[in-house]
Amino acid sequence: MSSSNRTTSVLQYTSIDEIPKIREHLKATYNSGRLRPLEYRKQQLLRLVHLLEDNHAVFAEAFKVDLGRHALEATAAELNGTVMDLMHLHDNFEMWAKPQKPGFNLKFWAFSRLLEEFQRGAAIVTGNACVVKMSELTPNVSAALTEIFPRYLDQDLFRVVNGGIPETTAVLQLQWDHIVFTGSPAVARIIATAAAKHLTPTTLELGGQCPVFCDPNMDMYLTAKRLLWSKALNAGQTCTTVNHIFVPDEAQDALVEAFSKVYKEFFPEGPEQAPISTLVTDVAFKRIQGLLEKTKGEIVCGGQSDEGRRWIAPTILKNVALDDVVMENELFGPILPIVPIKDFQDAINWTTSRAHPLAVYAFTDDPKFKEYVFGNTHSGQFIVNDTNIQATIPILPFGGVGESGYGMVKGHYIFDTLSHLRATCESPRFVDMIMGWRFPPYTDAKVKQAAALKPRIPPLNPGWGSKLRSWLPF
Repeated sequence: MSSSNRTTSVLQYTSIDEIPKIREHLKATYNSGRLRPLEYRKQQLLRLVHLLEDNHAVFAEAFKVDLGRHALEATAAELNGTVMDLMHLHDNFEMWAKPQKPGFNLKFWAFSRLLEEFQRGAAIVTGNACVVKMSELTPNVSAALTEIFPRYLDQDLFRVVNGGIPETTAVLQLQWDHIVFTGSPAVARIIATAAAKHLTPTTLELGGQCPVFCDPNMDMYLTAKRLLWSKALNAGQTCTTVNHIFVPDEAQDALVEAFSKVYKEFFPEGPEQAPISTLVTDVAFKRIQGLLEKTKGEIVCGGQSDEGRRWIAPTILKNVALDDVVMENELFGPILPIVPIKDFQDAINWTTSRAHPLAVYAFTDDPKFKEYVFGNTHSGQFIVNDTNIQATIPILPFGGVGESGYGMVKGHYIFDTLSHLRATCESPRFVDMIMGWRFPPYTDAKVKQAAALKPRIPPLNPGWGSKLRSWLPF
C-alpha cells in the first residue's frame, strides 16, 4: 500500500446530521456478524498496523505542523509505541478470546491523537464496531488519518468523526455500548454525565499532578536528565509527565546544578534553536505564560517564549512553595517546579490530600525509600527512576484512580475492558435430586434440606473446643 503525499490539509468536520446515520450503519453491520470470525479481526488489525507503517512520514510531518514535534518524538512517543501496542494485541488476542464467544455486544468511542489507533485496535480484536472522534486541536494529524483511513479499514465497521463542541455533543447524545476517553478531568465529567443518561460504561484515561519524590542520596545527574526529558517531550503535554519534584532542602542545590548541566547538554545552542514542541493552542500558551509571570519560584533554566509560535522553553523553577500558583493544578506544560521540603512526610501529606495522580515517581536506589513512597501514596502507576516509560510497556495495566481516570487501556486489560465475560450455565437433570427441596409445596423438612447446603462458618472467637469441632464430621 502506498502512502499519501498529502501531509497537511484543512480538517473537514463531519456533518451533524450524518453522525446518527453512521452509528446506525455500523450497528447494522455489527449485527450481521461480520466481525465474529477471529481471522477477520486479525486481518483488520494488521491493516491498521500497515496504515501507520505505510504513512509514517505523513504522520511525522503532521505532528511537526500541529505541535512542532521533532521526527524522533513523533516516531518514539506516538508511532512506534502505537505499533508495538497493536502488535501485542495481534500476537495474543486469539489466546485471550479462546474461553469466550466471538462478537461481543459492544461499541466504543474515543478521543485523542494516535492513542485512539491503539484503542481502535482493541475494539477490533474484541469484535466491536467503533467510531473514533478525532481531536480538532491537532487538525493536521486528524486530517491525515481521516484521509488515509478508508483505504485500510472496513468502513462498514470503523469510522472517523471530526468536529468541535457541536459535533462532540451530537455524538454524546447517542447511545453507545462503551466510551473510551483520553483528556482532561473537566471534559471527562461532561463525557461521563452524557454517558450516564444511557447507562453507558466509560473508560477514562486522564492525568493529574504526577509528583516526583527525589531521594537526596540519588544520582542527581541521572535524575535531572530523565526528568528534563519528560518535560521537554511534547512540551510537557502528556498525561504521564512529571508535574513537580519534592526534594529535601539540603539537596536542592545539587539537583539544580545537575539540571543546569543537563540543560546545556540537551540544548547546546540554546532552547530557541532546538526542535522543541509547541503548545497545542493559544489558550494553552497564555495559561503557561501566565503561570510563569505569577510564580514566586526562581527560574533556573529556560523561561524564554515566543507567542507567535506558541512556544515556551522547558523551564526549571527552584524554591517553589506548596501554595505557589504553579502548584494549584496540573501544569500540562513545559514548567517543572522544584519544591524543597524539610520532611518527606509533608510531601506525602500534601500529595494524599489532593486528587490521586495518574503516576507517582520515586528516584532512589534505597529499597526502604521506595517502599515508603509506594506504601503512603495512591496513583494509577508507581514508577522508579524513570518517567513516561510505563506507557510504552504493553503488558502493564495503564489507568488512573479517581480524578486521574478509571479503567485500563493496555494489552490484555483493555481486551477485558471492551469484552463482556458472559456467564453460561446448563443445568443437568440430576440437579433436582439434590435441590428438589426448592419446589413447592414448602415444608419444614425442605427448610432443613436447604439449610444443610450452607457452608461451615468459623466462630468469631475460636478456642480449643471449636478447633476440635472443626475436625469432627458433624
